[in-house]
Amino acid sequence: MKNIISVLTIGLSILLLTSCEKQSLDKDYPKSIEAIADNDIQSIVNEAISQTSLKKQQKGPVQTVNFVDLSRYTGRWYELANFPSFFSENCSCTTADYALNAEGISVFNNCTLTTTGMFNSINGTAVAVDQQTNAKLNVFFGPVPGDYWIIDLIGFDEDEPYNFSVVSGPNRDSLFLLSRTPQITTFKQKIALFKIFVNLILQGYDLTKLEFTPQSQDCLYP
Repeated sequence: MKNIISVLTIGLSILLLTSCEKQSLDKDYPKSIEAIADNDIQSIVNEAISQTSLKKQQKGPVQTVNFVDLSRYTGRWYELANFPSFFSENCSCTTADYALNAEGISVFNNCTLTTTGMFNSINGTAVAVDQQTNAKLNVFFGPVPGDYWIIDLIGFDEDEPYNFSVVSGPNRDSLFLLSRTPQITTFKQKIALFKIFVNLILQGYDLTKLEFTPQSQDCLYP
């Protein structure tokens, strides 16, 4: 009976994966499908690290996605994890809101400070540097731009907004994992995260540096 359930679980996962836009689990990771089914994000990271430990990692230039449909990218994103930086210190319930405008994309970032419980917000503008792909953008929160490279992107339905995004830059010193939902609850989401983590490791990112952003049921959002 247990073997039958295992086969059904793997079969179901394969069906679910076919709806991920241009995303599928590598055939080298069939056992990981079962392993991540009931686990949290940290366990999924650990599984990805374990399964890629013997694979060659890329140390060349950071690769972005082939194309970003900005109309599907706009809206609210919830930050699930990041590489720590000064502007994410003491932040929880972090969100990013994007909207198309005449200048490019308006940016509204917000978090709740764990030290005071108050909102901490900033407004900015993002402009596509490579307009053929829209995968490399400059973000302005002042006169000096910051790199906003979209290095992974998953959309479960090509007619709906993207579900997951990974943002970094050319030096691998920054990383942001964004989701359309503040919590990861479905099997489909966990499989997508596993694929993201595998891709990050193979691109040469050190996921032991990853810190998870608190997104509890008690979070209040603007």
